[in-house]
Amino acid sequence: MSITPCPDRGAVVTYLNPDALHPAVFLCGVVLGAHVVDPESSHLWVPVRLPDSTVSVVDTVNIVEAQAPECPSRGPERAT
Repeated sequence: MSITPCPDRGAVVTYLNPDALHPAVFLCGVVLGAHVVDPESSHLWVPVRLPDSTVSVVDTVNIVEAQAPECPSRGPERAT
């Protein structure tokens, strides 16, 4: 099995909500720091701050989209 890419700190991620009873299928948040590896499954997990300021640890397998963090010296990338 290939290793799932791990987004860097500051990346905005959209991921599959692991709570099957929650009405939202996907959630978004900002990666807060370095990943950790689950020793039993070898999955990478990242801490994510959600819009309500709670923190969740997300399995990178569930991440469906990641937007790279903005570079402070250049500003946000803009589509032309």
